[in-house]
This record gives sequence, structure tokens and C-alpha cells, in this order.
Amino acid sequence: MDEREIEENIRVLHKKILELEKRVDAKLKENEKKIDEKANKILSQETILIFGLYLKIMDDIKKNLKMIRINIILLEILIIFLYIAVIILMLKIF
Repeated sequence: MDEREIEENIRVLHKKILELEKRVDAKLKENEKKIDEKANKILSQETILIFGLYLKIMDDIKKNLKMIRINIILLEILIIFLYIAVIILMLKIF
């Protein structure tokens, strides 16, 4: 092989390497897009899950507060009955 053939082979190899680099870069970008899409999908699913958990927790808190309110009302009624009982006992004693 003479010098021209070697240079031609080098040019051909260089072009092939450039083409391969372009294909690899394109494939990398495509894979990055797919990964970003999957990550966004996972994030949106997690967001929906977290929002659902938030709504459930808020509903549980609402139920618990309602029970506390009912218990407070019952305690107030019991206290009123105790006051009435004390007053009646005091009236019977005197």
C-alpha cells in the first residue's frame, strides 16, 4: 500500500467513526428522552399517590375531630347532670 491508499483508508475510517459517533449520540438522546418520560410518569404517579394519601388523612382527621366534638358534648352533658345532682343533694341536705 502506498501513502495515498493509507490516507484514503484513514479518511474512510474517520468518516465511519464520525457516523458512528452521530448514531451513538442520537441513540443516547433517544434513551435520555425515554428515561425523562419514564421519570415524569413515575413522578406524576407518586404525586397522585401522595395527593390520595393526603385526602385520606384529611378525611380521617375530619372523622376524629367529629368524634372529639361528640365526646366534648357528652362531657358537657355529664357535667350539667353532675351540677344538677349536686344542687339537688344540697337542697335535700338543707
